[in-house]
Amino acid sequence: MRYARLAAAALPLLGLGALWAIGDRTYNSGTEWEVPIQGYDPRDYLRGHYVEFSYDWPGYDEARDGALTGLCLAGEPPRLHEATRLVEGRLVEGQPCPHPVRVDEAGVYRMNGLVTGRLYIGQARAAQLQEQLRNRDQRGIVTIRQRGDGSFTPVAIRFRPLTPAEIAERDAPAGAAPLSPFDPLGAPAVMEK
Repeated sequence: MRYARLAAAALPLLGLGALWAIGDRTYNSGTEWEVPIQGYDPRDYLRGHYVEFSYDWPGYDEARDGALTGLCLAGEPPRLHEATRLVEGRLVEGQPCPHPVRVDEAGVYRMNGLVTGRLYIGQARAAQLQEQLRNRDQRGIVTIRQRGDGSFTPVAIRFRPLTPAEIAERDAPAGAAPLSPFDPLGAPAVMEK
């Protein structure tokens, strides 16, 4: 009888431990990609210590390609060279995609999950990150972890100086054509919300 009570008490703890281990393994598995971002909101006090941003997928143009339900990532991880629109899990040409990302319809942003992202930053890093976000001479890069099922999670944020082409594009008059070929980790100027 004593062993039965001990087993009855230990079984739920073992189950919770197994669920935690599975969740941790899932979170830490996958391919990491560096995705440029724009349109930062360093801390939304109503939602806690998060940085909110818009993904700036290289090669994707919403006006040209339409609304996003999935993208195929191409490049040598972690360097993302291009993101191409997926239709029913395949590239427009009908080829399968080796690195798909898809909208998480159960996620925080649902259909905007490939457009808008957010990353928990914690109290200690918030002030430092807020200063970096204000610096218009830097480009934000978010590292995402993409899994085989197409789900992905933003896991880190870093900044790099703008290239001369990005500075010229940022400072160009509105409506001016880009001065240089597309740089996958560049293009649109850093904007503050």
